[in-house]
Amino acid sequence: MNYLAHLHLAHISQTSLAGALLGEFARGAIDPALPPELQLGILLHRRIDSFADAHPRHLGAVRALPSPFRRYGGIIMDMMFDHFLARHWSRYHPWALADFIGYSHRRLQPGAHWPQDMVMLVERLKQHRLLAQYRSLEGITRAIIRIDGRFRRPTPLPDCAPLLRAHYDEMEQAFLAFYPELQDFVLSQTRPD
Repeated sequence: MNYLAHLHLAHISQTSLAGALLGEFARGAIDPALPPELQLGILLHRRIDSFADAHPRHLGAVRALPSPFRRYGGIIMDMMFDHFLARHWSRYHPWALADFIGYSHRRLQPGAHWPQDMVMLVERLKQHRLLAQYRSLEGITRAIIRIDGRFRRPTPLPDCAPLLRAHYDEMEQAFLAFYPELQDFVLSQTRPD
């Protein structure tokens, strides 16, 4: 899952929004010196990613992609699932998407435990209103194309637009079946015993 889903899942589970994003940057063992809410956010981020990667709907959508896109299928599906979350937002959250994004922007203030990469990410999210752009296919396509710059070698991601249009309906159906299960999973992970 990508940024919007991680923030949404943190919010509905009443866990840390910053921790949800910090999971994108924390590698290896979780630093025990971090505040407990950030530790939980990192752990939950990892569990969400593992659940998504192993889920038959997510796996099936990735496997349905043609070569050479299949190799980058996890990235494509995570981004497209954020797109479908944005498009179908009212099914999953009582607030308007714009209100949730504004809330997230206000809550995400750099902290002492934030790596510089996360500070820059949050600045970009806010400055360019990236989460709001996820709602349109053009916006999510641009976001996927930008990911190509993170790789040392060129990827097929800049050529993904026709693929996204061709597989749009199947991807959407996979998301609609998958996301309620992911929400249930997250809530089961954060309920007090």
